[in-house]
Amino acid sequence: MHDKKKKPVILINGIVQKEIVPALSPYFEIKQWTKSPIMPLDILEKEIPFADALILAYNSKLPSNIIEKGKNLKIIVQHFVGYENVDISACTKYNIPFCNTSSASINTVAELAIAFIFLASRHIIECNQYVKNGDWLNKKASDFLFGYDINGATLGILGMGKIGFSIAKKAQNLGMNILYHNRRRHLELENNKLKFADLNFLCQKSDIIVNVLPSSKQTYHMISMENFRQMKRNCIFINVGRGDTIVTEDLISALEKKYISQAVLDVFEVEPLDNRSVLSSLPNVICTPHIGSNTEKTRLKKSEITIQNILNFFSNKELIDCVNPEVLKK
Repeated sequence: MHDKKKKPVILINGIVQKEIVPALSPYFEIKQWTKSPIMPLDILEKEIPFADALILAYNSKLPSNIIEKGKNLKIIVQHFVGYENVDISACTKYNIPFCNTSSASINTVAELAIAFIFLASRHIIECNQYVKNGDWLNKKASDFLFGYDINGATLGILGMGKIGFSIAKKAQNLGMNILYHNRRRHLELENNKLKFADLNFLCQKSDIIVNVLPSSKQTYHMISMENFRQMKRNCIFINVGRGDTIVTEDLISALEKKYISQAVLDVFEVEPLDNRSVLSSLPNVICTPHIGSNTEKTRLKKSEITIQNILNFFSNKELIDCVNPEVLKK
C-alpha cells in the first residue's frame, strides 16, 4: 500500500475510539497525544507540519491558523459528526479533504427523535414517577394521564438532510403528516403527506416540531421568540440538531409562559449543561446529555469509517462522508 521505507505519519491529537490505532498502526507511523483528552493548540501547531494525516479527538477545534501550518497534511478525519469545529474553508483552500462520520448516525439520531416524540406525547416520565410515588395507588387525579395521539398529528421538521428525511419516513409510518423547512426544497421527496413549508407556516401548523438544523452562520439563533410565539400552545419542541440554532433564553421564556407545552432537548448551546441552568429545573423540559448517536453499533461504525477513510485516501480510493469533495477533483 505504501512505500515500505517510510510510513506516512498519522497525528492523533487526543483520545479516540479504541479500534482506530490498532487498525492503522501496521501501515502508518502513529503519533498520538495521550497526556489529556485533547492536545493543546500550541502543541498541535508545532506537531502538524510533520503529519501526513490528522485524526481529531472528540471536541477538538481546528482553526485556519493551525491548518495552514500543515505543509505535508493530506487529509483530516474525525470520528464524530459535524464540522462546525473545523475551518472547512481553510481545508479547501489548502486542498485538504475533511471527513467526518455523519452517515454512521443517521438512523440512530432519527430513532432518538421518534423516541422523544412518544416520551413527551404520552408523558411517560411523569407517569413513571406517578406510579413510583404511590399516586396511582391513591387514585390521584393528574392531567398528564391523558396524552396525545401520534397518528394524524402534524410533525414539523427543521432541516431536511439525511437525518431529517429518516425521521420523516419513520413518522409517516406512524401515520403522521409532515411539514419540513430547509434552505433547499426537495421536490423529489414530497407527497401528499410530506410537504415543504416556510418557517412561519411550519411553526403555526405543527403539533410537534423536531429541530435537526446543523450549526452554521446561517442557522445561528435561527429559532427565537418570534417563532415560539407562533407555535401551538400544546406544541412539543424537540432538539436533536445543534444547541446554538436556538435562542436559549427565548426557549426558556416560551416554556415558562406556556407559549409551548414541552421541550425535549438532547443538545445545548453550552455543553455539558450546568445542572443549575433554568432548563434543568423547568418541569416541562426533558434533558438528555447529547446521546443522539450513542449506541454501540454506531460507535463501531464511526471507528470503521474513520479507519476506512485513512486507508482509502492512501490507496487512492473513494472517501466516505467527505465534507469538501470539491478538493478531490483538483
